[in-house]
Amino acid sequence: MTILDVKKKLKGYWNMGPFINRNITYYDLKRFAETIDGSGKALIVFAEFELDHIIKDYDIMPRDVYGTDNYLGYFEEYADASYDTVVCSGLLEHMKDPDKLIENLFRVLKPGGKAYVSASCVFSVHRGPENYFHITHFGAKLLFEKYNWSHLDITGSSGPFRTLGINCQRILLQTDMNILIRPFIELLAWSLPLLDVFVRKQYDGRRIKEHHVIDTMMPSNIQIVATK
Repeated sequence: MTILDVKKKLKGYWNMGPFINRNITYYDLKRFAETIDGSGKALIVFAEFELDHIIKDYDIMPRDVYGTDNYLGYFEEYADASYDTVVCSGLLEHMKDPDKLIENLFRVLKPGGKAYVSASCVFSVHRGPENYFHITHFGAKLLFEKYNWSHLDITGSSGPFRTLGINCQRILLQTDMNILIRPFIELLAWSLPLLDVFVRKQYDGRRIKEHHVIDTMMPSNIQIVATK
C-alpha cells in the first residue's frame, strides 16, 4: 500500500466517519419531529427525519431533492382542507417561490390543522444550486403572516455555540481539507455546543434590552408550527 493509498483511506474515514452518524443537526430535527401531533391524517411534503413511529396515517410526496420546483406541481394532486397535519422540513429554503409553497401548505390543511415547517437559518450553502434563501425568525413571520393562520409558533433549533458546532461538521462534509486537521475540527464540533450552558440571555441585535430578547440569536434552523 502506497502513501497515497493510506491518505485516501484516512480521508475516506474523516469524510464518512463517526461524525456523520452522530450528526448534531439530525438530533435537533429529531427533537422537532417529536412535537408533531400524529393523531390525524398527515401529508408529508418533505422530511429530514423518521416519522413512522409518530404518524401512522399519511400520504407522502415524491422525494425530489434536486427538482424542488416540482413540488408546486405535486400539490395539485391534493384537495383543499384534506389533512390534519402537514410536514415540510428542509424544503422552504430550496424553493424559488417560498410564498407559493406556504400558500399550498395552508390550502391543504383542515381548519385547526397544523403545518410543521423547518428551514435553514445559519447554515452552510447546501444542496446547491437550489439553495436560494436562509430564513430568520422575522423572515418566517413575514412569509407566514400573509395567510390567515390562527397561531404561529416560531423558534430557533439551537443555541449559538451548538450552531458553530453544526457548521464545523458542515465544513468537514463540504470541503477538501488536509486530513491532519480534520480530527481537530470534529473535536470542535462536539465541544463547542457545551459552551451554550454559559449563555444567559440572547438578543436580536446589539441593543441589549428586554424587548430585544430572542430565544436564540444564531440558530442553525428555524422551526415553525403554524395552526390554521
